[in-house]
Amino acid sequence: MNNQSIFITGTDTGIGKTTITAALLLALLQQGQSIGVLKPIETGVDDECRDHSDTERLRHLLSPPPSFDSVCLYAFPQPLAPLAAARKTDITIVPTRIYSHVATLKKRYSYLLIEGAGGIFTPIAPQYTMRDFIKLFHIPCLIVGHTDLGGVNHCLLTLYALQQAGIRVRGIVLNEYHSQNHTPIIQEQHKSTAELIREESSAPVFGPIKFSQTIDTNWHEGVTKIAADPEIQRLAKHLSETEQETE
Repeated sequence: MNNQSIFITGTDTGIGKTTITAALLLALLQQGQSIGVLKPIETGVDDECRDHSDTERLRHLLSPPPSFDSVCLYAFPQPLAPLAAARKTDITIVPTRIYSHVATLKKRYSYLLIEGAGGIFTPIAPQYTMRDFIKLFHIPCLIVGHTDLGGVNHCLLTLYALQQAGIRVRGIVLNEYHSQNHTPIIQEQHKSTAELIREESSAPVFGPIKFSQTIDTNWHEGVTKIAADPEIQRLAKHLSETEQETE
């Protein structure tokens, strides 16, 4: 089996990583790929109501759905940064445990999507950030960014920091992750942000992916709609056609 993997990170938390991960998963499934998904760390998970967790949403896109524990190895109730949330429960996040699980999943699927938590400098263990975590896997990365004012700086900083660590960036996905009153100046901000990121980035840029109100009312229907977006389809084709780096 030709195993490929991609680590999906964001320029910040709440940027829409799970939505993009889900849409990409559905697009790759349409190509006939055998897809696995992993969100190894999630915070803000209520054990009594997991239905709205990112892990629960992702696993139910697959048939049959894998177990919650096979998609998320560390789920914490407090909506804090992973290291802080782990400390609240006296649990230590062990990156090598996740690494071993990834190795198992890569034998099972032709393509594995791994979604991070927060941005690349989010701490997950003492003196250990999400960037260290990505580097451990020796797999390429996909950045989810935004087109709001400040998006150029956020995207390019993330891209630079990943490349400085020797992590290959396969692309940047620009995601309009919230509803806005699209006044002429906001429209110009979004347009110019996307143009500048394309101009300055050394990695291919996809999107912007337009915000879908359906995401808030019917998540599965919303991500299905986003999966059909020509830019998500182009991204899925780009990822599946390019061979992964030899590990």
